[in-house]
Amino acid sequence: MDEVDLYSELGAVRSQLVDVLSLEAAGVLQQLCSLLNAEEQEEVNRTADRKGRVSLIVDLFRDKNPGTCRQFIQTVCMICNELPMQLETRLMSAAGDGNPSEISPTEYPSCAPDDPSHSFQENPRRRPATESVLATETKYPRIDFAERYKSLMMKMLLLRYEKIPEDPLKRVTLDKTFISVVKKNVTKLRERIDRTRDEPCVSQDSEDGTDTMVKISDLLEPSTTSDSRVIVLLGKAGTGKTMLMHNICHQWAKGTFAQFQYTFLFEFRQLNLVKRKLTLRQLLFNFFLLPEEEQDAVFEFISANPRGVCLIFDGYDEFLGKFSPARPDICRDPLKPFSVAELFSGLYTGSILNGCTLLVTCRPKDVLDLPLSSVDRVGEVLGFDHRRVEEYALHFFRDSGYKQQAVAHLMENRNILNMCYVPALCFISCVCLDDLLSTGSSRPLLPSTMTQFYTNMLTAFLRKKDAVSSSVATEPLLLQKYRQEINGLCQLAMKGLEKSNIVFYTRDVPESVMRFASNNGFLTAFEVKKEDGTKDLGCAFAHLTMQEFFAALHLITSDSVTEAQLKKKFNLKSKWISRNDPKSVFTDTFHIFVSGLSSRECTQFLSRLARRHLPWVEKRQKVILEILKKLAASNLTGPKIIELCHCTFEIQDLELAKLIGASLRYELRNFRLTPVDMTALVFVMNTGVVSVCLDLAGCSMERDCLEVLPNCKTIHTLIFRSRKYDDRFAEALSVVLPKIRFLKKFEFIGGHITELGATKLAIAIQHCHHLEEINFNDNFLTDVGISEIANSFPKMKTLCKMTLGNNAATVDGILSLVKTMSTCSSIEKIHVVGTKTAEVIFSRGSGNLPDSSAGEATRCSLNRKLSLVKCSITSQHVGQLCEILQRCPGLSEVDLSGNYLQDEGCKALIDCLPKLNISKQIILSNNHVSEEGLCSLSHSLNVCPNVVEVEGRHKSPKTAVIRFAGSSTGGTSDSEAKGGDSGGNTLKQNLKVSKKLRLTSCNIQPRHLEKLFQTVKLCSDLEELDLSDNALGDRGLARLIKHLPGLQGVRVINVSNNLVTMDSILCLAGSLCTCKNICEVDMSSGGGKNLFIKFHRSPVSEAPGTCSEEHENGQGFSKRFSLRESDIHARNMDRLCRRLTQCEGLAELDFSDSVLDDKSIEKLLSHLPQLQPLKLLNISNSRISTDGALLLVQSLLHCERVRAVELRPKGEAFIKFVKMKADQATCKLNEYNLDKKNIEKLSGILEQCSHLSEVDLNNNKLSQVGVLYLVDSMSICNRVVEVEVCLGTEEKSLIRFMQGEERSGSVRSILQGDCASVSERVKAGPCAAVPRHISLKECSFGPEHLVKLAAILERSPNLVTLDLSYNTLQKEGLPALQNALANLKSLRSLQIRNNGMTFEAVVNLVRELNGCPDVLTVRIEEPWIQSEGAVCLVFTCIQLNSNILEIRVHKNTVHITMENPNLPTTGNMDSAANRDLGSRASVYAGCHVRSISLINCGLQDHNLPLLASLGIHCLQLQELDLSHSSIGSMGAVTLSQILPSLGRLKKLSLESTQATAHEMVQLAAGLSRCLSIESLNLSHNKIGDAGATAVADILPGMSRLRQINISRCSAVSSTGGLVLVQALCKCTSLEEINLDALPLDPWGITCLAEALSSMKSAKKLILSEVNTSVEGGVYLVDSLKGCTRIEEIDLGNNRIGDKGALKLVQHIPGWKNLRKISLSQNSIGDAGGKKLADALSNCRLIEEICLANNSIGDEAAVKLADVLPIMTHLKVLSLQANRITPYGGSKLAQMLPTCKQLEEISLSENTIGREGAFHLADALPRMKSLKTLDLKLINISDSDSIHLAVSLGHCPTIEEVNLSWNYIGDDAALKIAEILPRMKRLKELDLECNKITELGAKKLAERLWNCPAVKVLRLWKNQIPKEIAQALQDKDSRLNFSSV
Repeated sequence: MDEVDLYSELGAVRSQLVDVLSLEAAGVLQQLCSLLNAEEQEEVNRTADRKGRVSLIVDLFRDKNPGTCRQFIQTVCMICNELPMQLETRLMSAAGDGNPSEISPTEYPSCAPDDPSHSFQENPRRRPATESVLATETKYPRIDFAERYKSLMMKMLLLRYEKIPEDPLKRVTLDKTFISVVKKNVTKLRERIDRTRDEPCVSQDSEDGTDTMVKISDLLEPSTTSDSRVIVLLGKAGTGKTMLMHNICHQWAKGTFAQFQYTFLFEFRQLNLVKRKLTLRQLLFNFFLLPEEEQDAVFEFISANPRGVCLIFDGYDEFLGKFSPARPDICRDPLKPFSVAELFSGLYTGSILNGCTLLVTCRPKDVLDLPLSSVDRVGEVLGFDHRRVEEYALHFFRDSGYKQQAVAHLMENRNILNMCYVPALCFISCVCLDDLLSTGSSRPLLPSTMTQFYTNMLTAFLRKKDAVSSSVATEPLLLQKYRQEINGLCQLAMKGLEKSNIVFYTRDVPESVMRFASNNGFLTAFEVKKEDGTKDLGCAFAHLTMQEFFAALHLITSDSVTEAQLKKKFNLKSKWISRNDPKSVFTDTFHIFVSGLSSRECTQFLSRLARRHLPWVEKRQKVILEILKKLAASNLTGPKIIELCHCTFEIQDLELAKLIGASLRYELRNFRLTPVDMTALVFVMNTGVVSVCLDLAGCSMERDCLEVLPNCKTIHTLIFRSRKYDDRFAEALSVVLPKIRFLKKFEFIGGHITELGATKLAIAIQHCHHLEEINFNDNFLTDVGISEIANSFPKMKTLCKMTLGNNAATVDGILSLVKTMSTCSSIEKIHVVGTKTAEVIFSRGSGNLPDSSAGEATRCSLNRKLSLVKCSITSQHVGQLCEILQRCPGLSEVDLSGNYLQDEGCKALIDCLPKLNISKQIILSNNHVSEEGLCSLSHSLNVCPNVVEVEGRHKSPKTAVIRFAGSSTGGTSDSEAKGGDSGGNTLKQNLKVSKKLRLTSCNIQPRHLEKLFQTVKLCSDLEELDLSDNALGDRGLARLIKHLPGLQGVRVINVSNNLVTMDSILCLAGSLCTCKNICEVDMSSGGGKNLFIKFHRSPVSEAPGTCSEEHENGQGFSKRFSLRESDIHARNMDRLCRRLTQCEGLAELDFSDSVLDDKSIEKLLSHLPQLQPLKLLNISNSRISTDGALLLVQSLLHCERVRAVELRPKGEAFIKFVKMKADQATCKLNEYNLDKKNIEKLSGILEQCSHLSEVDLNNNKLSQVGVLYLVDSMSICNRVVEVEVCLGTEEKSLIRFMQGEERSGSVRSILQGDCASVSERVKAGPCAAVPRHISLKECSFGPEHLVKLAAILERSPNLVTLDLSYNTLQKEGLPALQNALANLKSLRSLQIRNNGMTFEAVVNLVRELNGCPDVLTVRIEEPWIQSEGAVCLVFTCIQLNSNILEIRVHKNTVHITMENPNLPTTGNMDSAANRDLGSRASVYAGCHVRSISLINCGLQDHNLPLLASLGIHCLQLQELDLSHSSIGSMGAVTLSQILPSLGRLKKLSLESTQATAHEMVQLAAGLSRCLSIESLNLSHNKIGDAGATAVADILPGMSRLRQINISRCSAVSSTGGLVLVQALCKCTSLEEINLDALPLDPWGITCLAEALSSMKSAKKLILSEVNTSVEGGVYLVDSLKGCTRIEEIDLGNNRIGDKGALKLVQHIPGWKNLRKISLSQNSIGDAGGKKLADALSNCRLIEEICLANNSIGDEAAVKLADVLPIMTHLKVLSLQANRITPYGGSKLAQMLPTCKQLEEISLSENTIGREGAFHLADALPRMKSLKTLDLKLINISDSDSIHLAVSLGHCPTIEEVNLSWNYIGDDAALKIAEILPRMKRLKELDLECNKITELGAKKLAERLWNCPAVKVLRLWKNQIPKEIAQALQDKDSRLNFSSV
């Protein structure tokens, strides 16, 4: 080579040479530098950068002579260890034949030892260079050995692969690979792996959308760096990863991948056999190929040239070890032995053989074990697609005569084709198809599942090897012939599965099994390298799936596997949730095969293979099926769903598929889906619910996956969301979409489609005839794409919503979307917000817009809306937009807020308004409009007649709205406001439109008013003018007042917050007088805040027939002046009142929430008499001193028109007036803490008020002395009729006066307690006969107070009622009080509750009352009145007071009725306590007690002996009640002894006394001698059959018996019931019978019917729950024919049905006295219900109807509604738990108000819904007696409940409301809270199980404080956090958040 070539070649490789030399050791560079002269060496040493030094050395040698340059090149080739062979060859070729030996070694100076300070540092990742001359001598021999080793490797590989014969099963050779590889984004995959590393069961798939198809050579292209390069190749089982790796080796051996010097292939399944540690050298040579010579030299070359080495590790998923992070010692000593895992980890991280290329294959799920930070590239083997399946099949059947037929079968069968996308399954499919076609069948029946293919594969392999036809070698024969070998193979597979073995030594496999498996292609034998380098023979299954198939066969058919083991081994759930178990290589298809073998189709096959009967096999199959069913009931997501679907598809069980398919939504996220996956999923979906949602997010899939979707008949919603779904995907999807027949919702969001994909999809969706909703959010659609989609709107008949937000559209694109409103009539709304939101809402029935002939009315009825918010629309777009709007009929609203119209754009829009047909409003907020621009909006009121309101606001939130006549918030015509006009001007009034102008926060100043009012005056229809929050000031307001006379149509002007002062207020007060049409001036904060001027409607506009409240002033309306929240000084008050006195018609003056000092009040009072029309002076919440309040009370004297003065510091306070002189007046002075001085002032005022009727001094913190003053008022003033005082939590002090003129006394004496001299009292006149009442509660009296109280009571005339409750009646003062009470001859009612009185005190009181002159009722309540104390008290009182007529103890209260026996029979009947007892008491002598009751007071059997003296002391006793006690055996004996002595006893009640059968027998013995009994109650006892028999024996002898109650008696059988009924047959005089829940058999029912038929006097029959058959119920009903005196009947829960009801209606018309009827739980339907309603219409006295828990529907409900107006006495109507729908509920609700006395309604558990609730809400305000309303579970929503809540506020008598178990939310809860205080009598409100949240609960709790009557508010089971609920309940215990 000449010199030019030498220098040019050196220049060509310069950069590569510099890179190589930079990596060499310091000694190498020193040797090269020594060839330079001293000056050049010094220049090199001055260069700081190492690479710079190397670059300088090369350049210096390039400038030298050829000999020196050649010497440099030869030296480099000899001493450099890192020199690549290609570079070395080029350099040596350029240097020529120069002899390097001519250069003496001594010419190279020795290298300095390694020193950290040396300028040339060694790369620690590289092997050190040898600095001896030996290196130069061994360079060429090392290269030669390396080349020979490479040739040996290639020869070995070519020989290996070319010797592979094509077996009889026609496997595809390495030269024919059909595998597709996709390159993945490593960064995105790494991020996703990091996020999901804790979820090993989740398949990984990137979501970046950048996966691209590549060739394998692209992944292996040379690296540009010197570090190791790691390539990971993913792929599911069977996709051909291993074949691809062998193909790479084959291609390398043929010279394809020349960048690699060596290619090593290791299979992890063989490396699993290595147990000891290896060095890298041992791994390479012992387990791949051992060099024939110079192993050290070859390994040294490999170590020195790692970039030329490619290491392939196949099947990481099969590796039993785990990746181990590199240890520090690995990089220090690469020759040290390590475990296989450590060696692999070191190669992977570059710690060993840094610079090599490492190619690793694994399944996607196992990539979690590998740190992707070291990975350079990631690829994925996709398997086959449609084209490659066909190509593979053509090659497979290339020599067959039925090639075309076979390929056609595969391609036409969609399920089989989908399975063939997995190469391994494609091979199996071809084998099976080949076997079937070889029989000559033209249409072979192919298997439908993978398992069935493998079972067919088994016989196909056997037949192929035997070369016999299927007609000769049938499946049974083959299984019988090879059963032992097959079982051995299955056992081997299972053993490998359990031990995670894939490779077996042939010596470990039985010879017969090995021979059978290898001959038939099930096992493949191969050479296995052992740890010591020796060779052995190993084998493995032809494919991993084949091993799993045979293992599954073993699991199902082996006797050695019990059912328990079967369940344990088939455990998908543990596989999914286990994260720490060792990695198993057998996880992909084993469970699928086990599931498939459990199908019915495989039963016969398994039976033959196992030689077992079918039931044995079916039992094991059922175990698998049950496991899958349990999994189907769990909540699964993602790959778990797919895997379970695979199992279900294999097992082909429809019931299991329905369980899984019950889900309404399938969400699949970020994993690759294959057609096989989709086939299994569609199979499950088709058997599930009708409408499901399939949500695919980030799942990679091919077009073939999409083609499976049309097979699913249940897809209702289809969602795709991922950037990887691009235009190509959209194009493929567009072909599929029209084939999905019932698709209603389609979403393609977060994708990567542009106008290209949009065009395809737009065409496709036009053919989806059921599509209702489409979502294209978050794509890359431009204006063209938006337009393409919009053009499809008219053709989509069912479309309801289209979403196009977050795309790349501009204003032009948005306007093109708006244009569709002019062509598509179904568009109701277009809503666009910037680029993020774009929605189009459609009405049903899409189509082209009707032509103009349709008329304006048709077009305007559409109510369409257009919203273009923040769309960057400017004034330049207004013209184009208006042109579009003109062609859009039916627009109701246009929202253009957030754009850039500015003043110019708004003006242009206003000019176009007359051309636009907009019915409601245009919103122009936030359009950068100036203040002047907002004012100019008022011109639209005159420009466009349809404009009714203009609203502008310049401050935040900036607002600009123009409303039109169709707006509900705008004005209304006069006729609409008055409800219509029947006069002749109706048409004219309907055309008149009221208009509003609102310009708030626009900085309007006085100078703007003239121009503004020019516009206002031109608008004659303007009714409301709002100029609030501007800058008018006093000057502006004065100018406005000047314009008021010219504003004839205006109703209200708002000028709030305009900086006005008191001068403006006085000016407005004057205008109220001078301007006739002003009706109200309303101001607050001195006019600084609210300021409204309101005008009276013109008399012309008054509707005919109406009149105003008063016409005395000639104006026909009243006026009101309000100055609230102001500090009104005396001078201003005087000036203001002087002007107001000139105002005619001033009816109300409001100074509420203001500050009024005493002088201001004096000024006000001085002017009150001149304010003649005044009706109300409101001073609520005003700051008024106590003296000021007393001044206001003087208005009672100064103004004779005052009828009420009510004052309090906080809250409502007012003075009310009447027209003329008030006949009576009230005074309320609350919460003022009046002292003695105040009392004197007040009494002086009230003393002069002769017409006072009531004085209320509540909450004034009175003392006990003050209480006594109030009580003594009754003795001082004869007009006082009632004193009521309570000093407790609800402080109350009230004095009521008798109506009429005062006879004596003075108010001053009442309040000051002037009672020093009793003798000076005026004698009682006519007023003394008036009953008087005193109530003193919680007064805590001391002894001295009681003494004074006693004295006061003695001089209180005609005191009738005295209540002393919750006081402290101390022992020292009681005697005086008792004496006083005994002397009160007029007293009729005495109530003493919880006063701490002892037994002795009560007894003494009763003794003192012995001299009762008339009838007296005493009620005493104390906690000790229980058990023995109660009994002792009763008998002590009877002994001490002979006037006791009745004594009754209930719980802790004793009720005593006393009556003087000497009273005439015509005694005082006015007393409520008399009850007509006086006339009867005089008949008897001695003790007059006629009634004793000890009810529920803890009475025990040992207390009853105390009653033994009843027969002695209470001979007149007629009633004895011991109910709810425990009489026991001793008590029963006592009673049986006592009863015979009570000769006059008429009524005996022993209800719920825990009497047993034995005790009832004892009682019966006593009752048998008590012949006077008329009423007997033995209910709720355990009488048993013996007790029933005993009672039955005595009943016939009780001739006077009229009432009997033996209901709910337990332990009684039907025999005992029969005995009782038979006895009742003899009691024909009974009037009331209660047999509730008495067990009766058919014979007992017959006897009862006979008894009832003879009881002509029966009035009350309680016969619920006595019958168990329809026939018995009918028979029972039929017996009631003769009971014409019935008043109450209960036949509940007797199963009478419609048949019995129809029989009953024959009797009901004759029951004229019927008041109550209950037929609940009787299965009565519409037929019987209608007849019942008709029959009950004849019972005009009916009060209660109960038809709950039946099957009554709308027909019966409507009939009942029709007859309700006739039932004028009806009080209770219960229709709970029937089948009434909204229609029937509405009809009932409309008629309920006709029942004026109705108190209780129950419609609960009927689905009356919104319509029923609406009509019920309308009816409630008219139901004036309603107390209870039950609407539980009636299916009403939050909005439905609001109207109902409002109506409840108009029910003054309501006490209990149940709205539980509905859908009430916060809106309704807030409304209920609002009306709560108005329901004054409400006691219980039930809102359980609704949708109320924390917001509603807090509001309800807040308003509950104002409802003292409410006892409980239930909020259990709402959406209220526990901690909030607990906090609210702690504040108010009435709130109940529990189910109790």
